[in-house]
Amino acid sequence: MVELIENDEHFILISLLLTVCMQMSFFAIAYMLQIDKVTDFAGTSNFLVLAVFTLWLGGDFSFPKILASLMVILWSLRLGVYLTYRIMVWGEDNRFDELRTKFWSFLGFWTYQILWVFLTSLPVIYFNSLDSPSELNTIAIIGAAMFGIGFIVEAWADYTKFNHKLHGEKWCTDGLWKYSRHPNYFGNILLWFGIFIFCFSYDVPLWTIIGPLWTTFLLVFVSGLPFLEASADKKYGEDKEYLRYKNETSILIPWFK
Repeated sequence: MVELIENDEHFILISLLLTVCMQMSFFAIAYMLQIDKVTDFAGTSNFLVLAVFTLWLGGDFSFPKILASLMVILWSLRLGVYLTYRIMVWGEDNRFDELRTKFWSFLGFWTYQILWVFLTSLPVIYFNSLDSPSELNTIAIIGAAMFGIGFIVEAWADYTKFNHKLHGEKWCTDGLWKYSRHPNYFGNILLWFGIFIFCFSYDVPLWTIIGPLWTTFLLVFVSGLPFLEASADKKYGEDKEYLRYKNETSILIPWFK
């Protein structure tokens, strides 16, 4: 392990190994007990672990590095607490109804989760391995502002949707959901691009943009929009009010009608 750390200049391999071990441990629990309660916690907490671990491993606690790691930690804590509370209230996640009992299919989902955590964390992982930056620069401030806006949008949208599902009867059109069918995903994408821009301003290589691009790909084409859009169409596809809402409302980026 010591040799791996010494030869892993930018903490890439050790972060991947840590992510694989953490996710496979939770996968074993989820599969053996046939539960969904650890899935979201496993994913979000892994981001926090990587941010804290690589910051400690770099031994550099300059303000920009603390701020970059803190952005990941705040996002991880907020989303982790929300998703854990939500699954406790709901009891199970219907995304896994057809996967939970199938070993290889369920493992496939957890493999996606490994890639999600590791690839999305790459900008901060790499940044924490570099020499100490001295102060904030203009581009870093822009990135931090993007994170702040995205964080607020995602948190606001999540709270609004959760509250609606507890008390509402149909699809949510409250708050930001009036202007986007998935504003929480927009906020998530925006904040991760903000984190990338922040780190990129301190000479993190451009290829680490694979992090926010991978998150965008998953949300837009894999486990986010396609699943939720299909679910809503199945429930409300014959409702004229829903069809009007769908046709008049942006699918992702909030936009005034």
